[in-house]
Amino acid sequence: MAALPPQPPGSLPPEPPGFTPAGGPPPVAPPQGPYSPGNAYAGQMPAQPYVSQPMPQPVVVKVHKRTFWLTIAQIIIILKAILILLLAAGSIAIGVYILAAGHAALHNIPGYDNYATQFGNSFVNAAGALFFAFAIVPLIIGIVDLVLGIIVGRPSQVARWIIVVLDVLSIIVALADFGRVNTSAGDLILVVYLALQVIVLYALLIDPPTRRNFAGTAR
Repeated sequence: MAALPPQPPGSLPPEPPGFTPAGGPPPVAPPQGPYSPGNAYAGQMPAQPYVSQPMPQPVVVKVHKRTFWLTIAQIIIILKAILILLLAAGSIAIGVYILAAGHAALHNIPGYDNYATQFGNSFVNAAGALFFAFAIVPLIIGIVDLVLGIIVGRPSQVARWIIVVLDVLSIIVALADFGRVNTSAGDLILVVYLALQVIVLYALLIDPPTRRNFAGTAR
């Protein structure tokens, strides 16, 4: 260690570097936040509460499979609609024929001479318009049945329940007609019609495979 040079009397020796005079406060470091491993910014950003995320729900796939009774019901509904449309077309054709042929088309009607004398051409026009009016209701029924018979096979729940309601109403009307029909041919037609309506009702409302098909759980 090198010797210090002589100092004048009454002076203190020089202080070494980094020496802090006695009595002074020691340096204080800035306060440190709590140590959190892996979270270097814990002292700057507040912790966010954990929110649980909902689990994704499984996708339910509906399974449809055409059944025997659904096919039979569609065939019956569509064939019935075609027959009703043919009936409406026949009524329209008769009306057109009456209007085109005039009095010659009606001369075989009992009492025609009296009607022709009293009403003239108005009688012919009224007869033609009557057949047109008779065709309106069957035409609407046939179109509705045809559309329902086609789309029920998708399958369509809306078409299914509309057909069921119309089928029940048709059965009630047919049962009421038994008292007004006095011929064996008329009774036979009603029996066949009722049998077909019952088949459609069973297929769409009762048959288990068809019900599963509409529910989307066909196996």
